[in-house]
Amino acid sequence: MMKLLRYTWATLVLLLGAMSLQAQGKPFPSSTFSLHAGPSWYVGQLVGITRRADAYRDDLRKGVAWEADYWYTDPRSTERAVKVGPGVIYQGSLYKAAHEEGSDQINMHYVAAQIGVFFFYKRGLWQVSAGPGYQVYKDKSTVYGKPRDVSMNKLAFNLSGGGEYFLSRHWGLSARLNWILSSSEAYSVDYHGEHWQVNDPQTGGGYFGQLSLLFGVNYHF
Repeated sequence: MMKLLRYTWATLVLLLGAMSLQAQGKPFPSSTFSLHAGPSWYVGQLVGITRRADAYRDDLRKGVAWEADYWYTDPRSTERAVKVGPGVIYQGSLYKAAHEEGSDQINMHYVAAQIGVFFFYKRGLWQVSAGPGYQVYKDKSTVYGKPRDVSMNKLAFNLSGGGEYFLSRHWGLSARLNWILSSSEAYSVDYHGEHWQVNDPQTGGGYFGQLSLLFGVNYHF
């Protein structure tokens, strides 16, 4: 009986050891999909807005943003590693404010290809990334109760950085800081049944973009 127990324990130990070695040798997931949301700030020149008072512009700069991204890195077999990989991101944002004569509601949607550098360690990672993209800008505003639309589609560029804490092999919690920059040398306006193009505006022209602090969840597969 004692021999049987010893053989049973020895077999269990060997099985657990083999399973542990197999898990250690298995490559870590190479793809990551993430969802984030958080506060965002409109930076740079405010474009084609209905009021230019300082207090109104300060209110309009505060908004929210949401983001989805996908990344691929070469499979890694160790916990600590530095990897470079491609990815793609989408970010949307909303900024709005109102006054007695009208309102502004600015939506921006940005899609971009990315290249990222990932610094993996035992319980998480640090990441920096950048890439060129395309940004759609729309201001659904009103003036004296009548709808007024300002729109432009622009090339843009982003620079991002963040970190992640691994909850498990497949899930993690993360935070990112995204900076997106574009220019406003021209935009179109639709108001009261009329349409016109504003080129090289004397006010509201220049560089503009989004600075967003985002929090979310990552899935590794």
